[in-house]
Amino acid sequence: MIYIFAIIVAALLQIGTIYFLRGNFLNDFIYAIPLILIFQFLFLWSYATAPRFIVIWFIATAVTNSLAFLIGYLSWHEQISFWNITGIVLIIAGVVFLQVG
Repeated sequence: MIYIFAIIVAALLQIGTIYFLRGNFLNDFIYAIPLILIFQFLFLWSYATAPRFIVIWFIATAVTNSLAFLIGYLSWHEQISFWNITGIVLIIAGVVFLQVG
């Protein structure tokens, strides 16, 4: 289960790095390189240590997309539709079913 925690940390670092690079990309890129290396290492470590690659890959994708949606909503007050909520619920259900199965 430690690999899921690593995925969550990596996803937050990845999202933070993307928002960090939204400013002056060329100047900020040098400062972002260590963050990029850290979150890529965490993703790769999780993929290598998880019992099944396809499960952790799906969880990483689901967590990253869900966190990005949540951060976008909280930071920029993006609109939420019924379909957005339905998608997040289905993603969480899929992650739960992958962990059970």
